[in-house]
Amino acid sequence: MNYFHTDINMSLGEDICAALNSKRYPNSTIIEGGSRAKRMSLAKGIAEALVCRNGDLACGECSDCKKAQQGIHPDIEYYTENEKGIFIADTARDVVNSVSILPNEADAKVYILEVTGPMSQISQNILIKSLEEPPKYAFFIIVCPSKADLLATVISRSRIFSLGEQENETDGELYTEACKAACSVAKAVCSKAEFDILAAAGVFEKNKELLAAALPILSEIFVEAMKIKTAKTDSGVFDGVPALLAQKFTVERLDTLSKTSRKLRDDLEFNRNYNLIITRLCTLFRANT
Repeated sequence: MNYFHTDINMSLGEDICAALNSKRYPNSTIIEGGSRAKRMSLAKGIAEALVCRNGDLACGECSDCKKAQQGIHPDIEYYTENEKGIFIADTARDVVNSVSILPNEADAKVYILEVTGPMSQISQNILIKSLEEPPKYAFFIIVCPSKADLLATVISRSRIFSLGEQENETDGELYTEACKAACSVAKAVCSKAEFDILAAAGVFEKNKELLAAALPILSEIFVEAMKIKTAKTDSGVFDGVPALLAQKFTVERLDTLSKTSRKLRDDLEFNRNYNLIITRLCTLFRANT
């Protein structure tokens, strides 16, 4: 069934709803299993419910919900691994430093921490104190393939929401390559030279798997740029590319670029003409510059 914009089993959905309705939603939760896309969709849906002030669950209509849906709510912060696939200690320190700052707009402040593999013990130990004694307004959602990759001290301080057996993940090498390709395309969108986009998109020629992995990341890059533009916060992900985009484009234009990336990913999933999708990528992104 569909809960929080995510197709999950009824039992899990009802458990999460009950926790939110109780007014005692745990400050730290772990979402594991399933696919990366499903884990992140559930995390974002829960975050939306936590910042919504119109009820126990997300109303979907208030300004908090709409900003959460667009990925630009200043009180929902997203932290992930660097381009090498490592959730580094400096990122964990950024989370800890942010916790002491009160929410900007909502009554809650939500931290989505995503890892696609084991998080280093150093990073987890840096986070422990914040997980043990969080301010009432701070909520941590750790998104990972398996709780087995986390320290027992982190697990014991968190409530586990499992999406069941892990589904096929984008392997680390492909994810790294996809991040690099997505950043190159995003940089090219900032360029005045039309050839730059064509050159950046050239890596996708005859590599459908790489394009499928890169398009969601490309959408995330534009969302990060919107966050910088509206909330003046820079998580530092994607090698500084979102900051460049934020300097050049309006929030409306960035939103269009993000939606374009998602639409192209949908087209690819429905097996539309592959060469035509690449051509449309170049044409649409050039039209939006």
